[in-house]
Amino acid sequence: MKRAAPLGILFALGGCVQPCPTDMLSPAELIAGYNRNADAAPRLWARARIAVTLVDAKGRQFTWGSVSPLAEASGLLLLAKSPAEPSRPDFVLIGRQTGTELFRLGHSAAQGVYYFWYSFGDRAGAWFGLDKFAGAPGVEALPIDPMQLLSLLCIVPLPSDPTKLPAAVVTMRDCPGDCAYVVTYVARQAVSNRILFRREAYFRWSSGQPPRPYRVDILDAAGRRVLTGELSDWRPVDVSTLDEPPAVPPIMPTRIDVAARPAAEGQPAVRRIRLVLSEMTAADKWRRTACRFQPPAGVVPVQVDAHLGAAASRPAGGPAR
Repeated sequence: MKRAAPLGILFALGGCVQPCPTDMLSPAELIAGYNRNADAAPRLWARARIAVTLVDAKGRQFTWGSVSPLAEASGLLLLAKSPAEPSRPDFVLIGRQTGTELFRLGHSAAQGVYYFWYSFGDRAGAWFGLDKFAGAPGVEALPIDPMQLLSLLCIVPLPSDPTKLPAAVVTMRDCPGDCAYVVTYVARQAVSNRILFRREAYFRWSSGQPPRPYRVDILDAAGRRVLTGELSDWRPVDVSTLDEPPAVPPIMPTRIDVAARPAAEGQPAVRRIRLVLSEMTAADKWRRTACRFQPPAGVVPVQVDAHLGAAASRPAGGPAR
């Protein structure tokens, strides 16, 4: 019987993938580097080529848009941070065609709500939830969670204090050929106060290359992966118009491919969103009111946390009309 060659010999022969590097960053160094990049982008305006696949309440699946290089940039991505709470910025992704808005996915700090609505002919819907109940037990009816989607942009900071929640915990995946820093976001669930793993971000671990996230997994309360974002083609954001532009411009992924787990039967869902961003700038060229929740006329919004009682009766200031 032939004996298997020792693993070290196989690596030396070049017949196998290379082992992981021996040099590595500490958790504090990894998170500090990520946050330096994130903090350098206080605002964002970007054009977006968008392709989105949705399933309506009747189970009908349809796709709108294209990310082909020949396609028009049919959407906008807007983000503005508050110095007091940079991890919960005003944010909206707008899909439109020939001047008509077809969907909005976003968060309004002024109203204290996150939301999603779409209107494609006879297919339409609108959902919103209150910030204070985001992720609470039973809050699962929103087709896609805008607050989790923010993490895929990689310009919203991670918690830096490991002694309190929410926290970012770093582990190492040292499988040869698949080496990664894994950053797990840990937080208390609203209402239940349970400590949960909310998402995992995978950073490249390789010699001579900066550790950038290439994948983010969003987890549900049971720890199951419900959404995965693949990130690539990192490019700089133009920060030349800032009063004090950073010495090193921030970078962000410009190709974002989001795939969601199939929803329960009869529940509307976003199955996939693909984005290709361009013209990213921190210029002060739009107002935060652009992020307000204002569903289209004739579409009755569904409050996803209404089951939590009277305290969840309406967003601060009510939906903008």
